[in-house]
Amino acid sequence: MTAELDRYRKYGERIEALIRPATFPLAVKMIKSETEIKPEYKRPSRDMELQNFVCQNFKMSRSYGWTIAITEADINCKPARAIYGWDIPTVEEIEWAEAFSVGLYAKDSITESKFGQHLHTLNDECLGLIISPLTRTKIVPDSILIYCLPAQAMRFVQGYLFMEGGVLEFSAAGRVGSCHEGVIKTIKTNKPQYVTLGNGDRIWGGAQDYEVMFSCPREKLDILMEGIEKTHTAGLRYPIPQYMNYSPGFQASFEKAAMDRAGGTIEKK
Repeated sequence: MTAELDRYRKYGERIEALIRPATFPLAVKMIKSETEIKPEYKRPSRDMELQNFVCQNFKMSRSYGWTIAITEADINCKPARAIYGWDIPTVEEIEWAEAFSVGLYAKDSITESKFGQHLHTLNDECLGLIISPLTRTKIVPDSILIYCLPAQAMRFVQGYLFMEGGVLEFSAAGRVGSCHEGVIKTIKTNKPQYVTLGNGDRIWGGAQDYEVMFSCPREKLDILMEGIEKTHTAGLRYPIPQYMNYSPGFQASFEKAAMDRAGGTIEKK
């Protein structure tokens, strides 16, 4: 196990060296038993004496470097509880959710009903999650989440497609981003995702306006990392080396204004 964890930790170090995200890349594992949760892992209900949102725990782990375990006892986000299979929504709750979304996310109930067709949900597959910074991960991840800038996400896309070809197909809804697309959809489809973080991620999960997410399932991480290394060697880099080999000049009108301001004290060659 130690050797396997070291492999993922080294991948985290390479991501930090080549892509330079502002916060820790995350390793996320779905668990089926409380026995997988070690006493030293942080628990919102135990250590903070509250229930919170899944995305809040992503923020704490990627910012503080904590390994955090969550189950339904720790989470009070209704959409997350539903898609993770911790709650079976009642008819009244479904009607309330629809009424909430209509006029906000959809123009009418028919439009809103189309959203549910694209949700990936769990039943009794998941007791909870363990979230750990990848460079010091305590778990073998099912999904890897990197909060990043669009240009950094571009490098992940380039690396993956260097190996696989074609284009990266993803969907965006502007809601239920990190916990759904970053974790459940990534694992269910076994494909990397370019995640457009929604209001929940930004209001409660601490994601900044300029952040997006790139997620990768464990089975594709070797491919992704090989592609990033090879494209980096080929010359695709972050930070992006902008072209600077040119001689800048003044616009004629700006130059004339500068001469007029100087009152004739500038000697023009």
